[in-house]
Amino acid sequence: MPVVLLSRRAIDPVVRASEQQKQFITDAGHELKTPTTVIATNLRVLEMEVGQQKWIDKARAQTEKLRELVQSLITLCKYDEETSPLHPQTFAVSEAVTDTAESFADFAQSKGHAISLAVAPGLSYCGDEAAVRQLASILLDNAVKYAAPETEIRISLEQIKRGVKLTVTNTCDQPPEGDLNRLFDRFYRPDASRTAATGDFGIGLSIAKSIAEAHRGQIRASTQGTAISFIAELKRDAHKKPLPNKAAAIIV
Repeated sequence: MPVVLLSRRAIDPVVRASEQQKQFITDAGHELKTPTTVIATNLRVLEMEVGQQKWIDKARAQTEKLRELVQSLITLCKYDEETSPLHPQTFAVSEAVTDTAESFADFAQSKGHAISLAVAPGLSYCGDEAAVRQLASILLDNAVKYAAPETEIRISLEQIKRGVKLTVTNTCDQPPEGDLNRLFDRFYRPDASRTAATGDFGIGLSIAKSIAEAHRGQIRASTQGTAISFIAELKRDAHKKPLPNKAAAIIV
């Protein structure tokens, strides 16, 4: 088997370009944060003066989308830094996942979906609770946006060796083909027309990947027929400490 040796001279420009891109995203995110906040504030003041207007509502909606994009960019940059933004502590992960799923019930129902919840009761886990909740939220949000009409979304949590496994599954009209790892690339959108309709920037799954890796874990996607599953394995220390929790249920 031939061995390809790359000199540092050949690799350095690639590394430098990658670092420059990360720095640009960091700088752009922070520079955009203040003006978007100012715009949102001015829109609220304007509405108080002239009353509710359709064009103000549209401007506010677009401003909120921009603020979400900026916050996502800043979050990605934090995970790119050598110092992890995590604040690990032992928490009731079963309850955290259940609470997150329940918070999506109304959103899912408005899109014609029910959420099927199968969470192992009483699991605790040593990690960043806010980050794990965000991970579950990203996967649920993705499922609600891309699930086929009138289908069920399934979320499960189970203990694995040295950690926990979170899985979110939904049925698609047309599951993605090819290299599913690309779904976790930044700004990757397999169906531009569909993602434009959902308002997806192609960043959420990248953040989910960063969260999983920050917890010494991994995330992957798999398809079976028309179903697609996103499986996140988090491998910091997990504990079997019995904690009160809600049993498996169907949220409608």
